[in-house]
Amino acid sequence: MKSKIYSSRYMKISSKGMIWIPAFVTIGFLLAFPVTELIMLGNWFGMEYTAEQISLLYENLWRNGFMVSGLAVAALAALFNGISQFWYLYSPRKIDFYHSLPVKRSRMFWYKSLQSLLYFLLPYLVMEFFSVCIGAMRGFFSLHLMRMAFVMLVFHLLLYLLLYFSVVLVICITGHLLMGALLLVAAAAYGPVFSVLLDLYERAFYYTRSESSYCLVKVLKELISPVALAYTFVKKYAEGNYGGMLIAVLLVTAVLGGLGYCAFVHRKSERTGMAFVFPWAGTAVKFLVVVSGGLGIGFVFYMLSNDSSRTIWWIFGLILGTILSGGIMEIIYYRDFRKFFSHKLQFAVNGACVALVACVFFFDLTGYDEYIPSYDKIENIAIGSADNGWEIAYNVKVNEDGTVTMLDSGDSVGNDLGVDQNIYEIMKKLAKESKAAYKEILQDSHSMWSSNLWDPSGNTLGIKVRYDLKSGSVVYRKYMVGLDDIKNLWKEGMTEGTLKSEYYSILELDDKYVDEVKCDFITGQSISLFQDNKAKKQLLVDALRQDIKEADPEVLTGEPCAGLSIGYSGVPSVESVNAMGTGQTGNYYFSPCFYVFPQFKRTVEILKETGYPISMDDVDLSSVEVQYYMDEYHNEVSSPIVYDQPEQLKELKKVLRCYQLAPFWEKREEESWDSLKVVIGGVESEASWAILEKDVPEFMKEDSQRALSFEVLEEE
Repeated sequence: MKSKIYSSRYMKISSKGMIWIPAFVTIGFLLAFPVTELIMLGNWFGMEYTAEQISLLYENLWRNGFMVSGLAVAALAALFNGISQFWYLYSPRKIDFYHSLPVKRSRMFWYKSLQSLLYFLLPYLVMEFFSVCIGAMRGFFSLHLMRMAFVMLVFHLLLYLLLYFSVVLVICITGHLLMGALLLVAAAAYGPVFSVLLDLYERAFYYTRSESSYCLVKVLKELISPVALAYTFVKKYAEGNYGGMLIAVLLVTAVLGGLGYCAFVHRKSERTGMAFVFPWAGTAVKFLVVVSGGLGIGFVFYMLSNDSSRTIWWIFGLILGTILSGGIMEIIYYRDFRKFFSHKLQFAVNGACVALVACVFFFDLTGYDEYIPSYDKIENIAIGSADNGWEIAYNVKVNEDGTVTMLDSGDSVGNDLGVDQNIYEIMKKLAKESKAAYKEILQDSHSMWSSNLWDPSGNTLGIKVRYDLKSGSVVYRKYMVGLDDIKNLWKEGMTEGTLKSEYYSILELDDKYVDEVKCDFITGQSISLFQDNKAKKQLLVDALRQDIKEADPEVLTGEPCAGLSIGYSGVPSVESVNAMGTGQTGNYYFSPCFYVFPQFKRTVEILKETGYPISMDDVDLSSVEVQYYMDEYHNEVSSPIVYDQPEQLKELKKVLRCYQLAPFWEKREEESWDSLKVVIGGVESEASWAILEKDVPEFMKEDSQRALSFEVLEEE
């Protein structure tokens, strides 16, 4: 016999007491859809965008803007609907009433879920219909937009159910209001917060960690929370790559719905008022909170010190954090301060897990720092730019319509080396040696972070590395690499990979975009060339392009004799809706800087016509003045030593170079002297000068040693 209690007529009657929920949801979707649409359309027409631009913006509004605003309203609707429908589970008196009704719990669950769904769906349909009508009145109506509106409805409905069932599950497994509220907050924030904690541990204990997060940290941040999962899906949908996320959302929604249903049906009424209706759920939640709490408080103590006592403070913090987290959870569970140590076995298990996780990071039990994917699994190896260097390159793609697409990735690892056995062996060597280099630098700097370190000795440079795997996964690392290894890696990448074509891809732009060409000559003078001679300027750019094309990796990693900066202006970019309304023109301005090497015969020949020297042999070097350090701490310097003898000047001409023309793969000698002043033609040069460590003349090495021996150095 059909129950007259849970019927369509009863749904109408019971809805009268909850009319505020659909009213609230209606107001929310009114603001999220029609009001937002009217405001945006008014702004776009006011900015006098073209019809094509407004059409692009309007489509993006349905794909991205409405998805985000609709998700916010759906989250609030799920929270209010879930609480209002199942709130009675926290009241023993109401439970006795509802469970005494002649109706199965299963039917009661689905009735309440259906009623909550209607409270969300009906206001949504009305407001979305109004939004479609507003767009049609402004001339934006097509089957494509109707399809997008339908897809958005389906996805918002799915995300609403995801969030709704998570709220219902929390209420069904908890026994009183305080625990329900705390668990709701934990369910929404635990994954992202714990991912931040693990990220901090990686930064502190893993020497080769890159700034990019992936693997477990990324999963915790984006997936282990209903709210985070919903938001990640919305972002993927806006990018047009949401297939995998859609499957994940469907599975998680089904699991949450099934668990919520089982928890409601099998819930024991007599456990109302306790922290958790199901004891095993309380134990699992306690474990997650205590482990994260112990690690978190331990890390706070870890940051209190910068000396060798840091580890001791960290261990103390781990123990204290585990005890406090476990005790506070027991107090919340039983609402009794005397229950602080009520479960000593659980304390021991949780503490052991905290210790295990701490040991994984401290001793690198997973082999994180020296890990490198096996050769047969790697599709490509890419490296980022080194930490310094005068050259500035842009990796671009020139499209058929003349627009330009930037190919540099957001993680600043955009130089593809490709992969061959030589490159792979070099990377294995770097992964092994980098950890030792980081340890030495960290010990000297007393820093707790390895990601932002730099080597004061100049022997190594930090480079970011990206391993693209054939499976589609990505592995990020950052290595402290010796200069010789960087140079070899650069050569191999130009020989075997696509590094050369990508590094110099900006030179493939049409010459009509060339605005200015500057040259940094061997003397440090920066001169704008051929400002009134466009043909000559174009000839210089063509010469550079051809010389680079014919140069082999040995030449491109040699010693430069000049540097060219080419200014490209008004380069059309691929039109992006994100740039509209920000005052940006949609055009790029590029200013790449490239070394000129002596083997670049065409380029060097044109530069010689300017009259400026491109070789130190053509420079009238008058003298070089040096002040040496007299102690290893660089606190005291010697009197100026002037080198002006013909033999000395002849030797110095071979080794002196402008600072910006010393490539990043060569080490500059900077540890021996405080100042290096160069006088050319009787006038002191304003440029900064350097001598590579491998080129320091013997007479300068002798004077440096005399200064360190506290011998008096007088100006000759």
